[in-house]
Amino acid sequence: MKKVQEAKKIGESTLEDGTTLAILQPEVYERIYCKNCENEVDSKEQATGTCSDCGKPWNEQFARDIQVNVVDFSMISGTGK
Repeated sequence: MKKVQEAKKIGESTLEDGTTLAILQPEVYERIYCKNCENEVDSKEQATGTCSDCGKPWNEQFARDIQVNVVDFSMISGTGK
């Protein structure tokens, strides 16, 4: 899987009771793979459009897996809130 987006704090929101919450952008990973043979497509295959494992055009039938990881920045800062 290839990381396509870094996790980061993008803002804050304050609740009615005064509690401040961080607004986070999640860390995102993507895996593109050939549906013909289910092997992951590498950068060379992305350029050519042909799967080097099965020899078929992967871009006619492909799948994409997305993994989203939410990072708790409060644990990093040590506040624990």
